[in-house]
Amino acid sequence: MFSLGSLKSLKPYLWPHKKWLFVSLFMAIPLSALRSGPIPLVKYLVDDILVKKDPDKLLLFPLGFIGLYFLNLFVRFTHYYSVRIAVIRTNQAVREKLHQHLLSLSSDFFSEKKAGELISRVNADPIHLDQGISSINVLIREPITFLALFGYALYSNWKLTILTLTIVPALGFIFGKSGKFIKSRILEYHSKNAENFGIVQETIGGIRVLQLFNLQNSRISKFNKQMNQITRLLLRISRTEELASPLIELVTSFAIALILFFGGQAVLRGEMTSGDLLAFFASFGLMINPIRQLTDINSKLHAAAAAMDRINDFLSWTPKIRSPENALKTTAIREGIEFKEVSFHYPDAPERKVLDSVSFPLPLGTTVALVGQSGSGKSSVVQLLTRMYDVSSGEILVDGQDIRKLDLVSWRNLVSVVSQDVFLFHDSIYENILMGRPEATRDEVVAAAKKAYALDFIQRLPEGFDTLVGDRGVKLSGGERQRISIARAFLKNSPCLILDEATSNLDNESEKIVQQSLESLMEHRTTLMIAHRLSTIRNADQIIVLKQGKILETGTYSSLIKNGGEFQRLLAFTQNA
Repeated sequence: MFSLGSLKSLKPYLWPHKKWLFVSLFMAIPLSALRSGPIPLVKYLVDDILVKKDPDKLLLFPLGFIGLYFLNLFVRFTHYYSVRIAVIRTNQAVREKLHQHLLSLSSDFFSEKKAGELISRVNADPIHLDQGISSINVLIREPITFLALFGYALYSNWKLTILTLTIVPALGFIFGKSGKFIKSRILEYHSKNAENFGIVQETIGGIRVLQLFNLQNSRISKFNKQMNQITRLLLRISRTEELASPLIELVTSFAIALILFFGGQAVLRGEMTSGDLLAFFASFGLMINPIRQLTDINSKLHAAAAAMDRINDFLSWTPKIRSPENALKTTAIREGIEFKEVSFHYPDAPERKVLDSVSFPLPLGTTVALVGQSGSGKSSVVQLLTRMYDVSSGEILVDGQDIRKLDLVSWRNLVSVVSQDVFLFHDSIYENILMGRPEATRDEVVAAAKKAYALDFIQRLPEGFDTLVGDRGVKLSGGERQRISIARAFLKNSPCLILDEATSNLDNESEKIVQQSLESLMEHRTTLMIAHRLSTIRNADQIIVLKQGKILETGTYSSLIKNGGEFQRLLAFTQNA
């Protein structure tokens, strides 16, 4: 009926909370007995009190009835609350695992997959597990309840009980067909819903562009079209779910009709008392609820299995960029870095070489600048040096060792990046700087801000370091965001520094302040610069000119001007721009 293989993979997350699950399952037994308890009371009420007209015993019936439900209060609370603890803790464990796995994936996944789909995998899919996990105690409780009621029915009148079994094949058919259909549709729903997450995420991220170009209507149309598809899917699922319950009731009505007819005859013949028939009828009526519950969890289990299929699929994604076995841990750069015959193409465009046999040294303590037009391959060098991607051929050597043999975490600890596109988290200025070295003290954070020429503007803010910067730092100016990024790099204190067009988007006044902080940051570090404004690389030890992924020229600022080649042309272009 449902994919046990998918649900079995929940065990590592569920098992640490097994004690709560076992408590719930244990309490299912007395809870089932309590649910069957009123039936003998019905027979007692009819045969011993009402038929015999015994007023002295009448008081015992309501007292017994209330007593049962006092006991039910404790048992039911313990049963349901225990499983809720297991459900909530399991859901937490699944989400934590998904988020951890998300952070382990390499850059190519984030360029290939939409953000909305990834958000759906981490946040939406685990929600569907909750009801599936809760169904575990239903699978125990309801069959026990059913068997208790069935046992009483057998004891009361085995012939009538056998008659009720004639509906079992029809019930099994309804369960099987509806469950299979629901699971396939739910998988499709998850996929469509992930696309919908993507549309919303893009709308939020691109709201200024959408409003600037008056694209609201086209975006609304796209979202509505997607919602129509989701709505149709949900209606098909709902139609199946809502049809299953009345079908079950229709099938059980045949059993009820048999009980009424043959049970009535038994009473008329004196083979059963009125209390016996009423108690039997009550037990069968109560038996319908477990059947209805099992019908309901049929769809819930299929939804959980479908969600678990997607979760397992997500967890099967393996990062292409990772530390090798027996990786070399490095704590310093002792000689320098070298690009050796490096060629590179992005995984989704193998036909287009972004870098073609690029070779150059980056000696310890020197500054090397990369210049060239957009698309020349400058930023790809940064992606490779930070191992966001790996080279297609050739190698990058750190102190003579291939970068791919180094432990990824220890290598990235040695590199700081300050780029033109500064990403600040929706947190305080203090927390954003602290990300450079999370174990740093507050004094060290303040010192890093001072070195980055950021302390003055931070102290002028009403909440100082505790000021929230907004989504991606929207509450700060470009120059302020850049100085926070530089402060983060000061705090990290890595020996290798990458400046990726760090001043290209700043006005003249901001650029002057940022340039001062960058020059301070570059002292005694091995620095790779990517420059848009060529005036910022006058003091570079070496300048490399790239064009269409190849090196055209290398030299110092003055020597390249004298050569009158591509660098001089780029310089003239930027000066006239």
